[in-house]
Amino acid sequence: MSSRFSQSCALFLLILSISLAGAQNQPNSSAPQQPSDSASDADEIMHHLRRSTVSLGLHVNEGGKPRFVTVGSAVAVTIDGRKACLLTAKHVFSQPEKGYVPTMLYVRLPQNGQRSEDDLGFPIPLVVNGSAIWRGSEDADLAVVAAPNLSMSSDAHAILLSDFGDEDDVYQGAAVVVMGYPELLGPDFQTTPIARGGIVAWTNPNGALEHTFLVDANVFSGNSGGPVFHMPTGVMKSGGFRMGGSPKLIGIISKDAFEEAPVHAGGQPVNSIDQSNGRVTPLTAQVLNIGGLGIVEPASKAKKLVGNFLDPFYRTRNAKPQDLH
Repeated sequence: MSSRFSQSCALFLLILSISLAGAQNQPNSSAPQQPSDSASDADEIMHHLRRSTVSLGLHVNEGGKPRFVTVGSAVAVTIDGRKACLLTAKHVFSQPEKGYVPTMLYVRLPQNGQRSEDDLGFPIPLVVNGSAIWRGSEDADLAVVAAPNLSMSSDAHAILLSDFGDEDDVYQGAAVVVMGYPELLGPDFQTTPIARGGIVAWTNPNGALEHTFLVDANVFSGNSGGPVFHMPTGVMKSGGFRMGGSPKLIGIISKDAFEEAPVHAGGQPVNSIDQSNGRVTPLTAQVLNIGGLGIVEPASKAKKLVGNFLDPFYRTRNAKPQDLH
C-alpha cells in the first residue's frame, strides 16, 4: 500500500459540527477507523472511495410519510481530517432558471447493509436568515458547503486535498472510476454509491486542468456532483505502463452528455408551429446519448474552491493549510 494512501486512510474523517458563523470546533475525540489487516489494497481503496461519496436529496411527502429523494451526489473533502466540506456540482444546490432554489438539503451516508426507509439523512442548510451559506465557483459548475456533524458515524471518510490529481492524471485514455447515486435503478441500489469504470474520453487542447473534460463511463441522472477518480492502472500519460498506486480525485460530474433527438408520433416526425409567423420546425427532445459520456469539472478548480472555503477555519488556529492553490 502506498504511503499516501496509508496517510489518507489514517485520516478517516473526524467530521465535526462546523458552525454557520465559522466558529472553531474541537476535534472529535473518537479514534479514526483503521484499515483491516485482512483487507487487500483494492478492498481498502474502494472502501475509502465509497465511504467518501454521499448522496444529497430532498424530502417529499409520500402517503403521509416523508421520503428521501436523491437529487445528486457529493464527495467529502478535508485538509487534515479536522474540518471538512461537501463538494458537489453547483446546480445540485441551485437552478433558479428552473425554479429550483432549495433552502435545505439532506445528506445520506453509504451503508454496509440494507438502508432503512426511515433513513432521511442529515440536514444540510443552504440558506440561513436569507443568506446562502454555501459557496459556488464563479467559473465552474462546482459548489461546497460545510459538512454536518457526523460524529455519530463510526466510519465516515473524506478525500484529502492533497489527493487531488494534477496534469499527470488527466489525459485521454486514463482509467477512471465514477462514483454516485443515479436514480435509474431505484432506492434498493442507493445503499452505497454505484461505481462505473471508464476512461477519460477527451480533454480540452487549451488546457486539461483549466477546462471541462469528458469521461466515457455511462453517467446518469443522480451522478451529478459525484467524484471522478483516476485509477493509476494501465497506460500512463508518459506512455509507460503502471499497475497499482493511489487513486486521485480528478473532477466532479457536471452533467450527462445529452443530445437533441427528433420526436415522432405514429412513425411520423412531430413539428411545432410558431403562431406569430407560421414557421414550422421539427420538435426535438433531450435524450441521454447512447455513449453515456459525462461532462466533468476539473479538480484544479475544485481544489481552489475547497481550499478557499476551508482556509478561514485553519487561519483561526494559526494553522498553515497545504496545497490550497
